Amino acid sequence: MKTMQPIKTEKHYLNGLYFEVKGTGEPMIFLHGIGSSHAMFEPQVDFFSLTNQTITVDLKGNGKSESVPTSKYLSVHFESLLEVYKFLGIEKAVVVGVSYGGIVAQSFAIEHPDKVKGLVLIDTYAQLFPKSLPEVRLTLFGALILAASWMPSKMVLPFFSRWKKWDLAYKQLEEVFQNWRAKDVSRQLLEVFGMNLLEKVEKLNIPVLAIVGDAMETVVQKAKEIEMHFPNCKLRIIKDSADPTNLCQPDEVNDEIFAFMTEDKEDKRIQEILKEKAEPMPAVEVVR
Repeated sequence: MKTMQPIKTEKHYLNGLYFEVKGTGEPMIFLHGIGSSHAMFEPQVDFFSLTNQTITVDLKGNGKSESVPTSKYLSVHFESLLEVYKFLGIEKAVVVGVSYGGIVAQSFAIEHPDKVKGLVLIDTYAQLFPKSLPEVRLTLFGALILAASWMPSKMVLPFFSRWKKWDLAYKQLEEVFQNWRAKDVSRQLLEVFGMNLLEKVEKLNIPVLAIVGDAMETVVQKAKEIEMHFPNCKLRIIKDSADPTNLCQPDEVNDEIFAFMTEDKEDKRIQEILKEKAEPMPAVEVVR
């Protein structure tokens, strides 16, 4: 079999939104956690760009995208995603969201169900008002994240020392704490506090894969809550992992998403493609 050619990455800046596109095939849109960027999906892009078109977005107010002076960031995110769909000629896509990105993904699917072929929800929530003592503690952890966005990174990182065991995840946290924007992070978090999507997601008849790390029991319970309310949802709990599970245990997460995306994992053509290791190649920048 001939060696595959390296897959180019296209960089786009569309009406203040930064996103990258790599690979061809069924489109997958990746939405990052709060204060993060497209970079948190590098292990997933490396894997899925061999068989799919991967689109990694910097939601506005994050990463390389512009800030927006609004308290209604979700509407801004929906508008930006629709522009990406139109720009790339996408009718439907599998939308993958981690933590805050998972809230955006669910909300987008509720508002635009015709645009979503499936959802992959990682370490995320569909109901954000605390109803028990463990959920109050989880809310306080969210409040810590909000407060941390206003603090120097060297003061924040000690609270996340347990993540050092997961190298990729800890490096991502370091990057987030050094680069996030306090006003934008605060506006995005405050908008979704108290949100309850459970009744609305019950009406979504699309396949859903919920993935959660086992390190925080309350987050696991919130994932089970998602499984109970989506009509067509599978739940996978990943051992020795925490938010962001896609970076704590990237290989396991990739395998779970791959199984969700493909009915026949033994498809020889797909397996041969996945065995090929494309060499890294400089990105091709396309600015709009």
